Amino acid sequence: METQAKRRYRALPLIASPLHQGIHNHVSHHDQGSHHEHSEQTSVEKSYSQVSVHERDSGTPTFRAREEASSIELFYDLFFVANLTSFTNIHPIDDQQTISSYIGFFAILWFTWLQVTLFDVRFGVDSLLERIAKLIHLAVMVTFAIIGTKFDPSSPHRTYATMRQLSMCLFVSRVVLIAQYGSVMLWVKEQRKITTPLSIHIASFAMGAILCLGFFFVFSATSSGQVYIGWYIIIVMEALSVFVSSSQWKSVSFQHTNLSERCGLLTLIILGEGIIVLTKSMNYVVKGENFSSGIIGQIISAVLIIASHHRVYAPFPTPTLKLPKTTGLTHVTTPMYHHLWALAHFPFHTALVLVLEGTSRFITWRNAMEIVDHIYSVYDEIWSSTNNTAVLADMFSILSTTILKDSEADPVKYNVTGYIHTLRHSGDASSDVAVDSAFEVLVTLVNATLKFFKIEAAAKTTQEPLSGGEDKDPYRDLGNALIV
Repeated sequence: METQAKRRYRALPLIASPLHQGIHNHVSHHDQGSHHEHSEQTSVEKSYSQVSVHERDSGTPTFRAREEASSIELFYDLFFVANLTSFTNIHPIDDQQTISSYIGFFAILWFTWLQVTLFDVRFGVDSLLERIAKLIHLAVMVTFAIIGTKFDPSSPHRTYATMRQLSMCLFVSRVVLIAQYGSVMLWVKEQRKITTPLSIHIASFAMGAILCLGFFFVFSATSSGQVYIGWYIIIVMEALSVFVSSSQWKSVSFQHTNLSERCGLLTLIILGEGIIVLTKSMNYVVKGENFSSGIIGQIISAVLIIASHHRVYAPFPTPTLKLPKTTGLTHVTTPMYHHLWALAHFPFHTALVLVLEGTSRFITWRNAMEIVDHIYSVYDEIWSSTNNTAVLADMFSILSTTILKDSEADPVKYNVTGYIHTLRHSGDASSDVAVDSAFEVLVTLVNATLKFFKIEAAAKTTQEPLSGGEDKDPYRDLGNALIV
C-alpha cells in the first residue's frame, strides 16, 4: 500500500524531456508507474502512431505529439478572457480614440497568449520548471489586467508610468519564454536541425526583451508620443520569426500539435464572454423596466448573431494534403496552413470581440432611447397641460423623483431641486426663466438615464450653468443633442 502511494505521488522532475521516448519506453513506464502516468503515456502512444515512418527512422528525435489541451492551458485561456472582460468594462468603446486603444491593448494581450501557446503545443511537458513558468505567465496576465485600468496610448505623457509597467511585463514574459526554450535545447543540444530553429526563437525573444527593457527607461513625461509603436513591431517580429523558422525546419513545426484546437477553444471562450456581456445588458434592460417587444427582438437577434458565429466557425474544415501510402500517412496537415490559420485568428478574434461588444451596447442604447422618448413625451404633455408655474413645478418634481429613483440617482447631484425651485418662483410659464428651468429639468433627466445605462458622450465641453446653479454634469452635451 505504501509502495503504491509512493508510485502514485512520485517527485515531479525539475526539467522533463519533451522528446518522444518510443513505445518500448512507455511499456516500461507502465510497469513502474501510476494510473495517471499510464493514461498520459497511452495518449502519447496513440499520438506516436500518427508520426510518419520517415520521421521515426530519420534519426532525428521527435517531440511528443499533442492531441488535446491540458487543464493548465485551458486555465491560462480563461485568464486571457477574464483580462479582456476587465479591460472592456473599464474602457467602454465610445469613439475612434477608444476603439484604437482597445485594439492596441487586445493586440498585446493576444500575441502574448499566442507565444505561450506556440510553446505549449510543441514542447509543453509537466515539470517543476514548466509549472513555475506557467505561474509567471498567469501573473503577467493578472498584471495586464491591473495595468489595463490606466492604459491610454493617446496620452503617453500623462500615463507614461503605465507604459513603463507594461514594458516591464512584456520583458518578463519574454525572459520566461527564453528560459522555456532554453530548457528544450538541453535535450537536443547535439541535434543541429532542432537547435538552429530554437536558437532563432530564443534570439527573437532576447531582442524583444532587450527592446522592452529599453522602452521601460525611454517612457517619460517628455518622451515621444509614438514610442509605444515599438511594442507592436516587437510582437509582429517575434511571431514571424517563430512561424518562418518553424516552416523551414520541420523538426519544430506544428504538425501533430493541437494548435488549431487551442485557437478554436479560445474562440469558443470569447463567444462565451460575449454571452456574459449580453447578459449584463439584459440586466440593465430589466432595471430600466422597459422590457418592450423591440428590446426582446434585439436580444433574440443578438443571440442569433452569437450562434451564427459559432455555426460558421465550428464546422470549418481543416485542409489536408493527401500523400502516397508509402509515407505511412494518408493525410497530414500542411505546415503553412497552421501558420496562416493561427495568424488569421487575430483579426477574427478582434472583429469578434468588437461585434459582441457592439451588439451588447446597441441593446443598451436602444432601451435607453425608449426611456428618453418616454420622458420627452411626458414632458411635452405636462408643459402643454397648464400655464401655472406652481403646478408645472409640482408635476416636474413628481416626474423627476420617479425617473431619478429608477435610475438610482440623487436629485440634488443633478441640480433638479434648484431648477424646479426657479421654475416655481418664475411667476410666468412663458418667461425665459421658466422655459430655461423646465428645459434643464428635461436635459437632466435624460442625462441621468444615459448615465444609468453607462452611455457616455464622445465629446465633453464646459458650459455656463443656467438658473439652476452649478452644472458639472459631463452628459449635458449628449442630452442636449438628443433633445434637439
